[in-house]
Amino acid sequence: MVTSSWPTLWSLPVVGYAWILLAVRLTRFRATLLDHRGNLALAVLVIASTMREPTLQRGLVTLSAGYLSDAWLFQLAIILMGAVVGFNVLVLADALGLRYRPAVVHGIAVGSALIALLCGTGARHHGVAIADETGWAPVGFWLALLPPMVWLDGLVIRLGIAQLRQRPERREVLAYAALALFPAVHLLGFSCAPIAAVFLVRGEHNVFTALLAAADRDILLYQLVIIVVGMTVPLLLRLAQRLGLDAASRSRKRLLPLWSDLTAVCPELVYRGPAGDLGSRFLLHRTVIEIRDCLRILSRYAPEPASLTGDAHAVQDYAIQLAHACAAKSAGAPASGAVLALPSTAGDVDAEIAELTTLAAHWHKARTVADLPSASRA
Repeated sequence: MVTSSWPTLWSLPVVGYAWILLAVRLTRFRATLLDHRGNLALAVLVIASTMREPTLQRGLVTLSAGYLSDAWLFQLAIILMGAVVGFNVLVLADALGLRYRPAVVHGIAVGSALIALLCGTGARHHGVAIADETGWAPVGFWLALLPPMVWLDGLVIRLGIAQLRQRPERREVLAYAALALFPAVHLLGFSCAPIAAVFLVRGEHNVFTALLAAADRDILLYQLVIIVVGMTVPLLLRLAQRLGLDAASRSRKRLLPLWSDLTAVCPELVYRGPAGDLGSRFLLHRTVIEIRDCLRILSRYAPEPASLTGDAHAVQDYAIQLAHACAAKSAGAPASGAVLALPSTAGDVDAEIAELTTLAAHWHKARTVADLPSASRA
């Protein structure tokens, strides 16, 4: 068999979605070097998986008018993965603070791929997968690809362990543990490939040779599924942000009624410069800053100092005084006294957002008590 063993009913939608994801990432995720390298890794994996998917493989053979065989495409897929492994090694090395010479890294990866390509000549000529070829050439094939794969998997394992040592939150522990566990399993499987090939030279079939045949057929599609799921998450997060469904957008929506009324009487405090595509978190921080600035200015119009901290009654009293201050400034009343710092116990940005959200929850009632008309803009 020189295709994946997955039924086309499963494999074709997976590869098709991967091509769609790649097209989206190439147009929407290209701001950083990490984006570019991630897109490159995905592109190579998608191309390699296309060479293994039965329906698409037949299409490529037909389009090549006989110049490419299914055995050629099947083998070329894994060789292509080995040739570009240097890009992933450099990304992981940079994350770990290691400095490798790109020319050396790429030279090792491409050199290993060329040796594997040479060792796979017999399998391509016989029209079989490398796992089904006999002789010592398959041993050389897997030994050639082993060094860059060991290098890559080792770096991934080190990165996962390094993240776990930083005592991440519980919800992150599973992700980092998987980050270290998956390449460990991949490394074990890849290391068994030359051993299995030696057994095949001797004409023996055992668990090693069975695992080699299964991995050789399907490892790329398994990798594709994992990578596609991982790269779909940022896409979903960005989509949620565009739809206003992410946490920052929801927090800002709760603050907007308060922000609208305060900036209506203090329009000079509104930032009107270009925001670009800085995201919902930036908009939330800007909203918080503008509310805080408004509260400082309006403290000069409040009948008496009040506290935002404390129980619900204290917050409600503060909201009512703030609404009266808005009405006074809107009516042109003179300021009385110096600007007062807003009483607050917030120790970080998230606590400050929670504090202002509590104030916003009391704002509708306070505005009604002070007979303050609602601002029409948001």
